[in-house]
Amino acid sequence: MKPHKDRFIAALLAFFFGGLGAHRFYLGSVRWWWYGAWLITGMVLFAAVATKATTWILVFALLPVWLGFVEAMAFGVMPDQKWDARFNEGSGKRSENGWNCVFVAILGLLVGTTIFMTTVILAAQYYYEAAGAV
Repeated sequence: MKPHKDRFIAALLAFFFGGLGAHRFYLGSVRWWWYGAWLITGMVLFAAVATKATTWILVFALLPVWLGFVEAMAFGVMPDQKWDARFNEGSGKRSENGWNCVFVAILGLLVGTTIFMTTVILAAQYYYEAAGAV
């Protein structure tokens, strides 16, 4: 019998540690480590060549973080039946999540969008300042 995977825990892991792939590890994904590898590689690359003109690299380096917020939202609004069919087949239990998952999805939308837009705007500003456009 497979262990039961809780949707609320997966959404919280995606929200807080999505950039490292913790939610994928919890769900049993074989390639969960790609998130952390991408994040670390991107941050090392950004640190190695960091100038105002190369700030846009940060947007791509943080891709696993953005994906974590998106997956937190997706997990939060996914119906229990679909969750169980995808992640709990053979566990012998049924999920019964309520509004707690929806609140994680809302929080993921608020925080994820704020961090994403701030990063994109600052990267664009620094890029144009370095190009002499401002």
